[in-house]
Amino acid sequence: MASIVYTVILIVSFLFLVLKKGEAESYFPIKIIGYFILGSFAFNFNQIPLPLGFIVYLLFFRPTLNVDVKRMASVFGVLAFILVYWILPFAIHEWESRPIFIEHELGSVYTMNFQDEYELIKQELKLENQNLRLEDFEVDYVKDGRITDLSWQLLGQNGNSYKLYQIRYEIGKSRYRVTNSQLEKWLQYNRLIEADHFFENLNVLDIKDITHAKGDFSSYVIRSTGERINYAVENRTHFFVSNGELQLLDDKQLPVECYYISTFAMKKTEENRDDQGNITQESFGGTESSDYLFDVNFGEE
Repeated sequence: MASIVYTVILIVSFLFLVLKKGEAESYFPIKIIGYFILGSFAFNFNQIPLPLGFIVYLLFFRPTLNVDVKRMASVFGVLAFILVYWILPFAIHEWESRPIFIEHELGSVYTMNFQDEYELIKQELKLENQNLRLEDFEVDYVKDGRITDLSWQLLGQNGNSYKLYQIRYEIGKSRYRVTNSQLEKWLQYNRLIEADHFFENLNVLDIKDITHAKGDFSSYVIRSTGERINYAVENRTHFFVSNGELQLLDDKQLPVECYYISTFAMKKTEENRDDQGNITQESFGGTESSDYLFDVNFGEE
């Protein structure tokens, strides 16, 4: 894109300036191209392109023939520099990172199929053929199954760079909001779970049974970093998924290497009221925690 824009500006400028010739001069067309290229010459300083060529022209070049035309050629060159190195990349970045909205109505957390939600996102973003990793999945909901927050991140590798998709469901507007950005590196990429595999395992969980087992609380959370870790959390209820079924994991079997999904309830820990008895501040903390491990490596038995 940048090379095409630059070439078009060069050709248009050349045709315009050749007609502006006022004095006879040998090799005039070639000199016009040279002044244009000089004006557009860039120097990268800490990955910031600077118009070094135009600065050189201002400091050292003193033409004697067709002075105005050559000055215009160098000015057109620096304008091409500004467009190609500053304006165009900014415009492309803003366009590519613009939010994408996917209209969609969520059902109850107890009946929804998260694999279908993921497939919807992939289809709308045209990512069906990409191998995507997942990070920072979280769904918050209340006892009746109504979802109050839902978000996760997808990460795709493109050569030596990465494309990050941040996905959040806007409850009040019944739609997904997706933003994306290009990244040069992502240190934990190789430790992240493949998104398809994550949602397959999430669908194994019976969220309704998990919620009822925790009791009656303000809200509930299901969360996963998506990262493969060495898991050694003792004195906590934990299960592992094996062949699509849940089995209880004993502390004596720890530590293990695995992916995991955490579930817990939110319990009110503090409440402040004003003189009229209205609640002004509330604090909540996690309780009744249980973890679900999958792709578990028990190490040496």
